[in-house]
Amino acid sequence: DFLPFVCDGCSGVFCLQHRSRDAHGCSEVNMRNSSVKPDQHKSYPCSYKDCNGKELLPVLCPYCEKHFCLRHRHQSDHECEKLDTPKPRMAATQQLVKHIIGKYNSKKNEEAKSKKRKGAKNSETAAKVALMKLKMHACGDKSLPQTERIYFQVFLPKGNKEKSKPMFFCSKWTVGKVVDFAASLASLKNDNNKSTSQ
Repeated sequence: DFLPFVCDGCSGVFCLQHRSRDAHGCSEVNMRNSSVKPDQHKSYPCSYKDCNGKELLPVLCPYCEKHFCLRHRHQSDHECEKLDTPKPRMAATQQLVKHIIGKYNSKKNEEAKSKKRKGAKNSETAAKVALMKLKMHACGDKSLPQTERIYFQVFLPKGNKEKSKPMFFCSKWTVGKVVDFAASLASLKNDNNKSTSQ
C-alpha cells in the first residue's frame, strides 16, 4: 500500500501498517489537532427525569422550550409544567360545537314553525295550479311557438257578460298589437286607431 498517512501527533508520514501511534511509537502524547473529536455529531440529551435518550436533531417542546427525546416529545409524555395552556383551544372548540348545535336546533325550530304556517306553501302551490289552469283555457294565436307565448288573465270592461278571459300573446309584440289582438279575441269595439280630437 503506497498511500501516505500523516500522524496527527508527530506529523510523520507512514504506511498503512505503521500509521497508528502505537505501531510507530509516536513520541507525541497530545494530539496536535485537538478540535477533532471522536464523535463529531452533536447530540441533544432528553430533559425528562431519569431518561438517557439523545437525539441528533433538537426536539423542543413549544411550551416549556426544553429538549426531549422522541418518546417524551409530547406535553403529556414529559409532564410539561405548562400543560394547561392548550385548554383555550379546547374551549374554543367546545364553543364552536355549541354554535353549530345551536344553528341546527334553530333550523329545526324554523322547520317546525314553517309546518305550522302551511299557508305560504299552499299559496305557492295554488299559484302554480292557477297558472296551469290559465294555460289550459287561454285563447290566442295557435301558430305561436310555446317558447314565445306569454299568458295573461285579461279583465274585460263592465258591460261584457264575462268578467275576465285567459289569453296568450307573443312576448315580442308591442303593447298596441297586444291591445288590438285582445280586443278582437274578446269581440270588443276597438277605436284606438282613430283620433279623438276634432
